[in-house]
Amino acid sequence: MLRMRAAVFEGMGKMPVRDVDPGPPGPEDARIRVHYCGICGSDLSLFKTGILSGPDKVLGHEVSGEVEEDRSGRLEPGTRVVAWPARGCGRCVWCKDGHPRYCLEPPEWRGAYAELWDVPAQYAIAVPGDLDDRTASLAEPLGVGLRAIDLAGVRRGDLAYVSGLGAIGSLVGSALIDRGARVIGADIREDRRKLGEELGCEAVFDPVAEDPWWRTLAVDPHGPGFAFECSGATTALQAAFNVCGHLGTVVLLGIPFEPAMFIPAVMSVKEQRALSVSGPSVESMREALELLRRRPEITRVITGEVRLEQAERAMRDLVDGHGGLKVLVDPRE
Repeated sequence: MLRMRAAVFEGMGKMPVRDVDPGPPGPEDARIRVHYCGICGSDLSLFKTGILSGPDKVLGHEVSGEVEEDRSGRLEPGTRVVAWPARGCGRCVWCKDGHPRYCLEPPEWRGAYAELWDVPAQYAIAVPGDLDDRTASLAEPLGVGLRAIDLAGVRRGDLAYVSGLGAIGSLVGSALIDRGARVIGADIREDRRKLGEELGCEAVFDPVAEDPWWRTLAVDPHGPGFAFECSGATTALQAAFNVCGHLGTVVLLGIPFEPAMFIPAVMSVKEQRALSVSGPSVESMREALELLRRRPEITRVITGEVRLEQAERAMRDLVDGHGGLKVLVDPRE
């Protein structure tokens, strides 16, 4: 029987490595030998709460790797790929409408903190030959940022406020700058503010030491036309609406687990719209790969690589706030 090593999400703060049976891939699946899997903020939220844990649960979806087998015949073995991480039931109204990301009955699906990962072959995206696997692992989270920017309607010259310059915030900021937007970044950590400057933010500041509303008005009296909340802090969520100008758009990427209250007086005097983004599209991931080719400096968001056996410790450090920005898990022995 084929076995593989996987970091199993057994409960809050527990992710031991065990040998598991990967089972056979489906008839339309590609089996990927995982080279890197980035630790996502959504994985960290689950890790620190224990939500969705179980004896066979494996997290992880920001993957770069190599096709080992493709039962659909679409991809040759050895093809280097990233993959859009979604799998629908194929029967519900959303799946029939071509939107499996909104599936009402999503099937159980093992994640990629493991040596092998099975994905629908139609969602596997070939990696350009001049892009290394480490860099390519950013395609999924960077694709989230690009899709968010497109849904928000950001144009060249627009002023955008990015709240939280962690991994997703730094990637969103990089994508905004590549699109020609002006970016103001905010984060309480000095190392993240420094990275924001290096990536091209027009201004960065500590939102605790300085009032975000006044700080952004000093740049433009209209206020930012767009606010991307990437920190997941409840106080930052309110601040994003405060900072965003009239007729502006607030984009929620770091959605908090705790209840968030909005002050009605703030909302009543501004006409704004808000949207949340649950993930990338196949198209935005392809665009992300091209952006990574154009701007290799974006890989500065990667601050560490760990082996599979070190993944639990790496996640605990990230939850505690001293584990860097984007950490990649390498499951290869």
